[in-house]
Amino acid sequence: MKFEEKILKLEKLINDLEAGNVSLEDSIEKYTEAMKLVKECDVELKEATLKVNKVVKENGTLADFEATE
Repeated sequence: MKFEEKILKLEKLINDLEAGNVSLEDSIEKYTEAMKLVKECDVELKEATLKVNKVVKENGTLADFEATE
């Protein structure tokens, strides 16, 4: 599942939980699924941050981004 799809699924789960129209058992299942999605999205965001903080050198290798002022 793509990151964007996970976010949409997470939003739906949160809306369902906030509406309060689900049983306790369903609430626990939705909460568990939401927390799993949160962890997966967190990992993806951290990986994306690491990639963004890299630059490609002239020889094609990756290096840490160094801000120049």
